[in-house]
Amino acid sequence: MSKEDPLFAKGKAQWLLENARKLTPDQRALLLAIADLDVAAGRQLSPEDRAALEELSTQTEGYDASEIQQAMKHMVEAQTKRKVVDWPKDLKRKTHPKKPEA
Repeated sequence: MSKEDPLFAKGKAQWLLENARKLTPDQRALLLAIADLDVAAGRQLSPEDRAALEELSTQTEGYDASEIQQAMKHMVEAQTKRKVVDWPKDLKRKTHPKKPEA
């Protein structure tokens, strides 16, 4: 998806304008956070996308974009707590089937 593509699939911005109340508060906040990240990355919003996001934000109480963005960034950039050194024995057999002997 390029920065010139619309933020929402065709018809979804209009659906969002009409049905944003059907989403849970968490769904609305997550959708706003993802849209904010796209805008921060340089995506240009169409007037329809902008109207849908404005409607969504008016229905979202206590929305803190920076809190959600920090959590998403942490999930992407966090180091693992432990290093995986032993893989399950069955994993190798599932990914590399035995070659038939000639």
